[in-house]
Amino acid sequence: MTTRRPILALFIAGLFAATPFAQAESADVTGGSSSASAAQTAPATASVKKFGPYEALVFDETLLSGVKVDEKGDVFLKFQPGKTDTQVTIKISMQNGAAYRKWFTGDEVLVALENSTGRSPDVWSDRVQTTANYIEYWAGGKCFLHLKKTGS
Repeated sequence: MTTRRPILALFIAGLFAATPFAQAESADVTGGSSSASAAQTAPATASVKKFGPYEALVFDETLLSGVKVDEKGDVFLKFQPGKTDTQVTIKISMQNGAAYRKWFTGDEVLVALENSTGRSPDVWSDRVQTTANYIEYWAGGKCFLHLKKTGS
């Protein structure tokens, strides 16, 4: 009986502590071929950010100043001043934690065209057009933006 009380106390204390399970949605992004394993992610903001039919599971404000979705569903990014040289790769999947889908190139990872052509400050860039439910934007081995489609 005395052993159960400390275990019960730890269990109850664990319910109120911040755990990785509380952030499972944003922790399911990876640098591998499947988004099911753990990876380093950028800090997510406290409030949920919505962009058209998408909601941000991860949004790194140190890199991005905004995300917009046009009437066709194309997603655009605007980088913070001084971060326009960020080397971006993009991955898509239909379910969070599922294997990545292939792009039109046949690859699971799309290298942003703007990596080689450059981005201008305060300009919407890095257009992505996809029917995937999840879009992950990566730089330096970290996911800095993870979008989940919540509507049409």
